[in-house]
Amino acid sequence: MKKLNIFMAVALVAAFAFSSCNSNKAKMPVLKTQLDSLNYAFGLANGDGIKNYYIKGDSAQKSIKALLEGLNEGMKGKVEKGANAEMAELGTKIGSSLKDQQKSGLMGDSSLKVDIKLIKQGLINGLRGSKIQMTPALAQEYLQKTMTVLQSKKMSKLYGANKAAGEKFLAENAKKPGVKTTASGLQYEVIKQGNGPIPTDTSKVKVNYHGTLIDGTVFDSSVERKQPIVFQVNQVIKGWTEALKMMPVGSKYKLYIPQELAYASADRGKIKPFSMLIFEVELLSIEKSLPQQPMPQQAQPAR
Repeated sequence: MKKLNIFMAVALVAAFAFSSCNSNKAKMPVLKTQLDSLNYAFGLANGDGIKNYYIKGDSAQKSIKALLEGLNEGMKGKVEKGANAEMAELGTKIGSSLKDQQKSGLMGDSSLKVDIKLIKQGLINGLRGSKIQMTPALAQEYLQKTMTVLQSKKMSKLYGANKAAGEKFLAENAKKPGVKTTASGLQYEVIKQGNGPIPTDTSKVKVNYHGTLIDGTVFDSSVERKQPIVFQVNQVIKGWTEALKMMPVGSKYKLYIPQELAYASADRGKIKPFSMLIFEVELLSIEKSLPQQPMPQQAQPAR
């Protein structure tokens, strides 16, 4: 991200701010904290998206006015009707959503308090095409990166025990005969070594697998479904991709995948954040074409 002092109280407010008699004008926000910045960036990114999708042509000013009036009504729990009904209705929905977030927290995070004033100013600046303080692109980037960091910290606090348990398991497992550890931290042992070709990143492979947590809980198994799956090697979690590129067709390996090579802080239902995973994987073949079929939980790309 470009250098952006997003946390300081801006001293140039007066130079950029418009007359206070019109609250729907673009203005420089005062951002003192990370939470201030998140609220403003949230509004700006959404305002820019609405402008690009909905606000067109000569009626732009009327549309913006109707949307902002609808937003105010939505915050009051009212339903806006009349002229520019589509934009007013959109504004009402946005207002209702913001009202809900006042209870649930910004973007559903209860630890982040909603600041309606900053969000609304961000929306206005986005709708007006203003680049005051930050561009919409920087706002979107800031939102994504900051929320990712905050979510990771939150998950670490809630599920740190999973990470510790996985690290302890891997440290002890590495000492067992037959277990090999790669530079990335992936551990594996060879159950059966095949003699066929070895897949590459873009190979489409057919595999059978059985996945468990370290306590033995089965979270996914093509073996139990009696239905092998086909997917591209580089479209699964990192631990699988690395292992498959070591396995000749006909091989069966047992994989011990550290959480950072699996789903890290993501919550995947039965797979809780920071869980290390154990798989038995049998590489059946390299396919010429990829059948259209839904990917099971473990085969979805890690995020």
